[in-house]
Parts: sequence; structure tokens; C-alpha cells
Amino acid sequence: MSKQKVLAIVGPTCTGKTAMSIRVAKEIGGEIICADSRTIYKYFDIGSAKPTEEERQGVPHHLIDVADPSENFTAAQFREMGAQAIAEISARGNLPIVCGGTGFYTRALLEGLSIPPVPPQDELRQTLAREADENGNESIYEKLCQLDPETAIRLNANDRFRVIRALEVCLSTGKRFSELAGSRELPYETMWIGLTVTDRSKLRTLIEKRLDEQMQLGMLAEVKELLAKYGRSQKIMNTVNYRDLSSYLAGEQSMESALEGALRHNYQLARRQMMWFKSNPAIHWYFTDETPKEKIAEEILGQAREFWSRTA
Repeated sequence: MSKQKVLAIVGPTCTGKTAMSIRVAKEIGGEIICADSRTIYKYFDIGSAKPTEEERQGVPHHLIDVADPSENFTAAQFREMGAQAIAEISARGNLPIVCGGTGFYTRALLEGLSIPPVPPQDELRQTLAREADENGNESIYEKLCQLDPETAIRLNANDRFRVIRALEVCLSTGKRFSELAGSRELPYETMWIGLTVTDRSKLRTLIEKRLDEQMQLGMLAEVKELLAKYGRSQKIMNTVNYRDLSSYLAGEQSMESALEGALRHNYQLARRQMMWFKSNPAIHWYFTDETPKEKIAEEILGQAREFWSRTA
């Protein structure tokens, strides 16, 4: 029995993945599965660059707004819900298009990544959280660097939840998280498309432009509303834009400093995203600062049409 076909459009933030996926979906007949660790949450709208109803242009989007910010949504949940969405989209005769920048999610869903079957260790989590509170996030991040450097290099030291989860797996099993998160048989026939830039300074300019647009759209008010409802939660403090603006609202830094921090953290996010995707040799990369977007779109559409029409 032939495998279900999936088109994946991935890459770092601010490279045009959302617009490209919508264009392909409209012209070929597809539905989009968003692979983003923040757009899955309700109310994280402007700051996460979640596509609006207008931007979606009537194209069905899946795995957006499926969790409350008070929940901890896992990669295992994403894989389960994503697999269900792929099956349903395929059954309707449409092309599933996985689009996003969260490499762990795309790997879990499309690359057969095995998620460590380790249940939450509440006491250990609390101990590690207390250590981070007392000594800073760097203290537990250093532990992870010693126990599992391969996983550590893919995480931000301030991403406390994922650092604690990786340590939880390492300490409770005696094995590295990266070792247990191995690969299984590829579950789908996937065509991989990557959008990125060759000139990093241009990426920084794109990020800065989008940050300005997000502020004009009311991102500061969005952060205020989230803080009023959830406080300075792990989700907010581990998310670019929200973290720095929360610090500004708490009087801990100036607006200028907060925006510079948000710009820096977005750029760091883009670099981490590329680290995930560079490990996948199947990705066909397009450089948006070297080739006109219309030419890139025509090439991707041509490849996608051939891929979708080809029989196994």
C-alpha cells in the first residue's frame, strides 16, 4: 500500500513560508497543518505571526488554536493530531501541506522521530525548577550540556520547559534524550521544501520589519491581556516577543531595550531553526534573497503539481 503524500514547507522565521503554503494550497488543492509551537495556543496571535482569517484566504488550517496557554502541549500530541489531520485531508482528496518552523514538530510527524515514552516526573521537575529559580536557567542548561550535548545545542538555555523535559528523560532513564528520540520508518512520502536566506543581515532586516508591523497591530496590548489572564507563565516567558515585552511592562527595561531584545531573540530563534532543518538532506532549499519570489513560487508549484499527480 502506497504511503500518503505530504508537502512540507519549512525554514526559519520571516522567510515567507506561510504565504507560500497558502498559494500552493489554493492552486493545487491543499490544506495546511501548522507546525509551530506557539500558534497551537489560543491568544498567541500577533506576537506569534499566526495567520489571520483574511491571510488564510479560505484555505483550511489545522493545529491552530488547539490548546490553552495554561496547558503543556507536547510534540507527541502534535504528532498524533497531525497524523489524524493528514489522514482526513488525504481522504478528502486534498494535499496535506505541513508548514512551519518548529523542527521538533516536523521531525516527530514526518521523519518518524520516536518520542521518549517517559511519563512526567513531578518531583524531579519541581527540583529542577527550584534550582533554575535559585541559580538561573543556565545552571540546569549546563547539566544538560554535560548529559546530552546533542540535545542541548538545539535548545535555548531559557527554554526552561524543554530543558527540564530533556533532563527528566536523561535522569530517569540513564540515557540521553537524543538517544531515545530515535527514528522509525518514514510514515509518509514527503516532498520537502525549505525557504531561507544566504545573507543573515537581510534576515535580521526582515525580522525587524515584521517586529515593527506587529507593534503597530497591537502586540503590546495582546501581551497585557495574556499577562492579566495567565501571569508571567512559562509559555509567555519562553516565547520571543512576549518575554521582552513582559519585562518592559514589569518596569524591568525600557521599550527600546525590550524591542532590541525581541529582535535579538527572534534572530537567535531563526538560527536554532536552521540547525534543526540542516540535518535533513531531503530538503530542497530556496534562497529568497537571491531569487525573485515569483520565480521561486513557480518552481515550487511545478514540483508540487508533479509530486501530487505522480502515482506510486
